[in-house]
Amino acid sequence: MISWAVRLLLTVLCLISGSSSWAGGYHLSVVGATGSLAFLRRAAADFESANPGYTVSLSGGGSVAGLIEVSQGRADLALSDILPRAEWTGGRSLRSLPLGRLPVIVIAHQGIGVNGLSLQQLKGVLTGRFSTWQAVGGAPVPVVVITRPLSSGAREAVEQKLLGGQRMSRHAVVELSNGAVLAAVRETPGALGFIEAGQSPHQVQVLGIGSDRFSPQARARWPYYVLPRLYWRPQETQARSLAEYLATRSYRGDYGLIACSAQVSCYEP
Repeated sequence: MISWAVRLLLTVLCLISGSSSWAGGYHLSVVGATGSLAFLRRAAADFESANPGYTVSLSGGGSVAGLIEVSQGRADLALSDILPRAEWTGGRSLRSLPLGRLPVIVIAHQGIGVNGLSLQQLKGVLTGRFSTWQAVGGAPVPVVVITRPLSSGAREAVEQKLLGGQRMSRHAVVELSNGAVLAAVRETPGALGFIEAGQSPHQVQVLGIGSDRFSPQARARWPYYVLPRLYWRPQETQARSLAEYLATRSYRGDYGLIACSAQVSCYEP
């Protein structure tokens, strides 16, 4: 009979080394981008219900962290908004499936005095060139930029697609998750940030960008987005099964994800 100490050791090893099987079932871990965590919580619970004996754990940390963890065998699936690079994967090959397209919207505190910015104005605010909202026609309050860590796919999307490769203001406040950015912007006078969302969040101002205005009913036409994908190591068949399950849930749209189709590309242009 296996002693309690050996059982405890096996459980710990399961938790720290990605997918593992034990007498009672199979554990799978998912690490990465935080923008779709609410969807993954529901889908992972459904997967466990449909597959007795399986448990799925979810962790954030950002796209880069997910790719590193999966490549090094410490997690089973990575959820990443950006394509893998050799510096993160160590040159290891990964398989992937698209989860859909997820809009990235710019949000601000309700007291800034504007409801939209030109692309040049937005660049000036995010990079720190404009230090008050009055400089772009708003209220006489200081700008507080809220951003995500360098490991965030949403941050990379903003810096590439909105800032043309420029970096965020060096004075920007870094928050570790989508939800933390939303809370900080909602609570901080003069704050501006960006989140991945398919709906317009409450108690913040969703800013128009140039002539573009975000509408949840027409989110597939919004030009700023990330393309979350699920990644796994080629030999991991259990991870592939979980990825296929997650990537085909019909309720993805309830969480802002736009399913891939002939009209909605899930590949970088």
